[in-house]
Amino acid sequence: RMPYNNHRRNTKILKFSPGLLFPWADRVIWQDAKLLKTFDNNRRNPFGLPSNYILHFNRTVQQFATCASFMGLPHHPNAVDKSPVVSFQAHCDTLTTAYNKRQTLTDDLDAVLYQCKHYQKQHSNLTLHTSRVFHQDALVDSAFIVYDMRSSECQKFNGDLGCSWLDEIHCHSDRDQVSFPHILANSGLSLSPQFDVPGQELRDRVYINQNNVPMLHVAKRSCHWYYRSFSRCVASDEEKMRNQNNNDDSPSVMFPTGLRVAVFVTGTVARFMNDESLGHLIHPKPKKSILVDYYVSMTMAKDDHVQSDITYNSNNITLHSSADIDEYVRKTIGGFTSVGALDIQERIDIDSEPMLKARRKKALQENPNEDPDLRFPSFDIRSEEIGRWTASANRNHLRMHLAIQNLWKSALKWEEEEGFQYDYVIFLGDDQLWLSDFNFYNMVQEDGDVFIPPCDAKDPPLFSAKQPDHALISRRKAAGFFGKYYSMLVQTDVKECMQPLNETLKQGKNRGCNSAMLLKWLCNKHQLKVTKVGHSRLPFRRSVNVKLGNGSSVKCFHKFCPSQVYPLQITNETIVTHSCDDINWNNI
Repeated sequence: RMPYNNHRRNTKILKFSPGLLFPWADRVIWQDAKLLKTFDNNRRNPFGLPSNYILHFNRTVQQFATCASFMGLPHHPNAVDKSPVVSFQAHCDTLTTAYNKRQTLTDDLDAVLYQCKHYQKQHSNLTLHTSRVFHQDALVDSAFIVYDMRSSECQKFNGDLGCSWLDEIHCHSDRDQVSFPHILANSGLSLSPQFDVPGQELRDRVYINQNNVPMLHVAKRSCHWYYRSFSRCVASDEEKMRNQNNNDDSPSVMFPTGLRVAVFVTGTVARFMNDESLGHLIHPKPKKSILVDYYVSMTMAKDDHVQSDITYNSNNITLHSSADIDEYVRKTIGGFTSVGALDIQERIDIDSEPMLKARRKKALQENPNEDPDLRFPSFDIRSEEIGRWTASANRNHLRMHLAIQNLWKSALKWEEEEGFQYDYVIFLGDDQLWLSDFNFYNMVQEDGDVFIPPCDAKDPPLFSAKQPDHALISRRKAAGFFGKYYSMLVQTDVKECMQPLNETLKQGKNRGCNSAMLLKWLCNKHQLKVTKVGHSRLPFRRSVNVKLGNGSSVKCFHKFCPSQVYPLQITNETIVTHSCDDINWNNI
């Protein structure tokens, strides 16, 4: 017979006593029943929970060499309501508010309120080590816990932790997440100096004992299952694919019914069009099930070749650390779909990439007084100024495709782990603003390997040797071409692209193929069938949100790509429709 009438309390005994039911187990993973939901609109594991629990064990306690791993409490209304921060007090206040709507939240609200005040009073003296640990707000969501029971040291630690936790639950409320900061504060553990850095509340945390041995891991809160990508988010950035010989053309495995789509977005944080476009690009409730994973690589540095004084602030992000932005993007995308991979860094490092280093070395041997990036991949030396711009643009182009290639590796790894293949892959830049709902099934009915906007109504017309590279959609069988475009490009003799160009365009030997020409030439070389679809079928425009000196901003479109067939019709009067070129920037 269990000791309590309240089954929530009885469950805690099993939850925090990993050696009680399974004394023989080396590894114990606790998962609340509420997380056992398997499908949601045909999405397997709508919470993004792991399907391979041993792999998840290796990514948490094994990776950080701890005895236990918990998920950090997220910055989410369910956890802290509308509080701007995740704090103990905010969580306590949220429980009070939630109880008014759901009385099953706890068996004793008065006990919760007393417990919150009691802990804060007990830990008010910040000269004490225990109080300092408490006020680090190491809050967790205990619905998913990983225990390592392989060593006697971990068995004792996990047993002591659970025993202390159950004591608090017995004496106070059944809300174990309220007890955790107090238990941690009195455990004798300290936040590892390696993780005790500004913004640590946004990152993984590891707590060590007095001998500097890691004992407890708290995963960064932006990985929470509320944001639909829990199992992938906790994987380390350095984790490599287990199968480097992955066959891009292997047959697709039947998963839940519906299309599986990967969306790749690369660029800069300042120009990233996110929540405004997500509602159009990804329908919350499509007529037919389309399961979408977002793969995002963003840099915080300004593009080298941007020469104006305009400050771009497309998403109004005022955060400055990669951890802040990581959480912001995960929360934003998580409101619509799951994040396959997210990489936020200051700048994409191409300088240490071996293939490019070899290419640059050869370029300096051939032209020792030139910028080694002047003639690759694009080539234009009609003037010294154009040459400088071309070299900078080349570096940004290479960074973009190296970022895509890294995201592609992550997508391959996810396909391998889950035993499926995407049906389509969408490649986007950072500044696409989707103006109306995108009907993906219009694309499915088209014939071809790759789908692009035609840009056949441009004035002046698009040069026939160019292929628009603003956005493209690829069937899975052709997606590896774009996913590994960087490696292919670096190993290609791009001078071959210049051979069919007329002499007027070449201007002697001063000009060669630009990025759009190279893309078309390589697609033809690899015999990809490229299908052009009308602008209304791909209803986006490249856009910027320009930050003004007074703090306001102006949104405008640039680099139009209109079509003759299925032209884009903008009917929503609230959408900005003017071109950036039409704005008199001196008057605003």
